Amino acid sequence: MRILTLFKLTTLCILSLFTISNSIFSQTENDSLFAVVRDDGQTIKHRLSAYASLVFHYESSDPEKAIQLGKEGLKLAGPDSPNEDVARLYVNIAFVYFSAQEYKKAIPEFEKAAALYRKEEEVRKEGIQYRNIGVLYRKLGNYPESIRYQMKSLERFDEAGDLEGQVNVYMNIGNIYVFQKHPELAFPYYEKAYKLALTQSDSVLITDAVNSVANGYDHLGKKDSALYYYLVAINDYGKHKKWIKKAKSEHNLALIYMYNKDYKNAEKILVSSLAVFRQVPSVMDIEKATVQMSLARVYEATGRREQAIRNYKEALAVFRNRGAKTEEKQTLALLSALLAKEGLYKEAYARQSDYIIVKDSIQNSEITSEILGLTKKYESEKKQKEILELKNMNEGSARVKWFIISISIGIFSLLIIVFILYYQRKSKQTERFKTRMQHRATELDILRFNIAHCHSHKMLPFNYTLNREEVNTFLKTSLSERELDVFMLLLEEKTNKIIANELFVSVNTVKFHLQNIYVKLDVDNRTDAILSVSINNKNKFTKEQVVV
Repeated sequence: MRILTLFKLTTLCILSLFTISNSIFSQTENDSLFAVVRDDGQTIKHRLSAYASLVFHYESSDPEKAIQLGKEGLKLAGPDSPNEDVARLYVNIAFVYFSAQEYKKAIPEFEKAAALYRKEEEVRKEGIQYRNIGVLYRKLGNYPESIRYQMKSLERFDEAGDLEGQVNVYMNIGNIYVFQKHPELAFPYYEKAYKLALTQSDSVLITDAVNSVANGYDHLGKKDSALYYYLVAINDYGKHKKWIKKAKSEHNLALIYMYNKDYKNAEKILVSSLAVFRQVPSVMDIEKATVQMSLARVYEATGRREQAIRNYKEALAVFRNRGAKTEEKQTLALLSALLAKEGLYKEAYARQSDYIIVKDSIQNSEITSEILGLTKKYESEKKQKEILELKNMNEGSARVKWFIISISIGIFSLLIIVFILYYQRKSKQTERFKTRMQHRATELDILRFNIAHCHSHKMLPFNYTLNREEVNTFLKTSLSERELDVFMLLLEEKTNKIIANELFVSVNTVKFHLQNIYVKLDVDNRTDAILSVSINNKNKFTKEQVVV
């Protein structure tokens, strides 16, 4: 007994010396970091790195100071500052908020870090920030956003070829579905994580995947399978000295033992798990209080009610301090019932009153959330309806426009066809006219040839005895004196030039008089004019072929 006491004292002294030396070393390191951040001669990169380290150091011990230092560092950062160092500072600030359970404040910091990593094409680090945001949204109860960010993270890890990151995302998605009470949707993701982890050499990652499979079986109600995988995970966590993960798995295993009413094993494991949580920082207080509440239930089930009440009260104080309303409500219900069994009715009544207040608070919060959700859904549906109406309106307008354009194109095409047909018809008429003119020209050439041929042989086809005074006697419209002059010379088969010379006028004047003569005789040319006179007044001519 003395030896055991001496051993405990020795161990305590060693731990104390280690704590003191570690504190001295830590203080010395902090002094060096403060010297760097205050030194204007240092580069921006070194100063930002020092700020990030200080924020990390004060994350648990002094969150307010950590945030203050983080904001100082961000003021120092400028457009030319290294993006990776600024991103690291944002990440550390986000984790300060995360540790303080101020999840809404942590999300924007992770977003900023992700944006900076994107600029640097650090795809894997960008994916890590999205994964962290997904976890935060899960803790806030916003499961759709949590799933969305986990999927964004999965895309980045896939792009970077980071299988470890993909395994963690699959496990996170499974956890989200478990929190939504859909273990049947969660289990396939746990299985994916396990199969993918087996391809890696990271034994801790494989253990995490085994633990997630156990969690999946547990929520599916397959307690025997869950028990087996929890035992494997606990054993492996112990080998790798992952005590916190081991403690969490032990708590889950203890709940299965409690389900099977194996309180002896449940108590043993819960005591072991609680011992681990008591040594970790206050950030794990809720996990510690949850284990303590489970241990209180074991004490209550085994008749140790005083111990159960003490543990319930200690857990309740933590839940109240941390604002964990759901856990507080559950603990108050169990505690008030136990106090009533012990005959402590006044205190039981007080705890029951507290329970009702917390329950109403949660219910009101849930109703408010439900109303906000319904309002958001209504606004979304309203917006979608407006978009659909606008789309239909645009489609209707587009159809009208297309109809008008189609009609216009049809009319224009019809006009083109009509024009083409008209042009073809006019072309054919022109061709026929040209053909007729060519035919008449040919006939005229023949006639001229014959006349010329007759003159060359001193022959005339007719001997006209028609005098000047007799011409108008058989015409409907009489010729003028000048037209008679031209016509008489025309009968002598004289050319326009000779007629002009004899009458002392121009050739154009002769042509003008000839046109008037043709109109009055109803003919088209000089030959027809001579023939017309011959046909209309045969008795005035003596048709006699003479050879000179």
